[in-house]
Amino acid sequence: MENNKNSKILKIIGAAGLFLIAFGLSYALFSVTLNGTKKAKISTGRLELQLLDKNNNPIYITDQNTTTSYEINLNNQAPISDEEGLNSTAFEFKLKNSGNISAKYTIYLDDGALDDGENRIDDKYIKYSLTKNGSNGVAEDLISIGANPNRKLDSGAINNNAINTYTLKVWISKDADNDAIDKVFNVTLRVEGTQYESPFESNSFANQLYAKDNVGILDKAVQNGFRQYTDEESGLYKYTDNKNTTTYVYRGLPEDNYISLANELWRIYRINTDGSIKLIKEDALYYTNDNYYDMRTEGGVTMTTWWFNSNSNWKNEGANKYAGSSIEQHLNNWYEDILKNNYDNKIKEEVYCSERYETERIEPIYSSNHTFNNWVHVYGIWNRGYKATDTIHYYWEPNITCTENDEVSAKIALITADEYILAGGPGHFVGGETYNSYLKKGYNYFTMSPCGFSDYNGENWASVYMIIKTGLLNYAYSSNDEGVVPVITLNSNITITGGNGTKTNPYTIN
Repeated sequence: MENNKNSKILKIIGAAGLFLIAFGLSYALFSVTLNGTKKAKISTGRLELQLLDKNNNPIYITDQNTTTSYEINLNNQAPISDEEGLNSTAFEFKLKNSGNISAKYTIYLDDGALDDGENRIDDKYIKYSLTKNGSNGVAEDLISIGANPNRKLDSGAINNNAINTYTLKVWISKDADNDAIDKVFNVTLRVEGTQYESPFESNSFANQLYAKDNVGILDKAVQNGFRQYTDEESGLYKYTDNKNTTTYVYRGLPEDNYISLANELWRIYRINTDGSIKLIKEDALYYTNDNYYDMRTEGGVTMTTWWFNSNSNWKNEGANKYAGSSIEQHLNNWYEDILKNNYDNKIKEEVYCSERYETERIEPIYSSNHTFNNWVHVYGIWNRGYKATDTIHYYWEPNITCTENDEVSAKIALITADEYILAGGPGHFVGGETYNSYLKKGYNYFTMSPCGFSDYNGENWASVYMIIKTGLLNYAYSSNDEGVVPVITLNSNITITGGNGTKTNPYTIN
């Protein structure tokens, strides 16, 4: 694979003139030149990718002193605003899969060689915009896509005979200072491609996500601990539970799992084996259409909080059952108001695990917070994840398969405690440690998993699991009012119309 030879040169050079702006800093004027180089083509057996110009002509080698059809000149350009940059001249190129198999690819921007006497401009002064297949471009900092040789411009999957069309705009940030004077930014496009077999339909969103991320596999050592401070990288991981059901889950602090839906920001946190995609809202609900709510601002988020179940029944054992609960009705009301009219046909009626099986009575049982002196009913998640003699380590193998009589079929629900652990969250009752997870919100919010039912100090208490502001999994009484963070599941036939999955440029769907 000829990675370094498959390139086009993008070069920003300092020009001779200087000008002075009001607050006294001087800037070099800049020009941008794009020269064609050796034919950009990757061939591996039956895999063949080509870089093409906007007229579908392959990019060939040219004399660097010759102006070609691949050149853009932005002569006498100073540092400019993002608005001006987004309206500047674009370099258009295409990636074509000329082979007869699907390909997984990544496009990089690598540092090119400098001429004698040239000095490289710092990446922090460079802004860019990339559009793909007609998506809307946004201004991005070059440093946001990594440092040489790992500047990842785009990645994904491309089917045989398919073409992805790109426009690339590059400009000097208006914040550039004297350090940018007479410096050179010289990069080349590099494409790496491999053939692969995806478990999902070739034209699906799930396939695009699978191809984009280097999917890891959670081995048993990780499964048995699920401690967030393992050495694993953030990203998409494959997991198979003890009933041989497979899922794909984002763990850690991924930066490319954002999606915009109904003017709300969501995170992709799971891909099911059928290609449907589970989303969790980025922030808790701010929803005041119901009769009861409390207002709270925590972690920089203003939200309306809600109880898991109403005051009339929270001391009953069934109060921590999601089906028929107050919080279920609250979520259904929000769905009716916000999502149903425009998105109902895109959202799957998914089976969610309610966790009310395997109830046991244990006496006594200890946590770092309480000693329960009387009988306690505990449910599946506690039995799998807690050892009364060990309050520090947890031996969790999260379930993603619902057992009999453990299912809630719904258009909207909450994350389960198992899913939180699977996404890299820690176990419960671990004190004094902090965890990095995209599901740690800086405020408390409910899961839909029950914890237990106890006779504590002469009173009955029904409890459910919640994710607390420090990122730990702990319990809350069902009478508590906490944040509500919805979960929905997109149908497997969803396709993407734009975005690259970052927070500033989230995916958008058809």
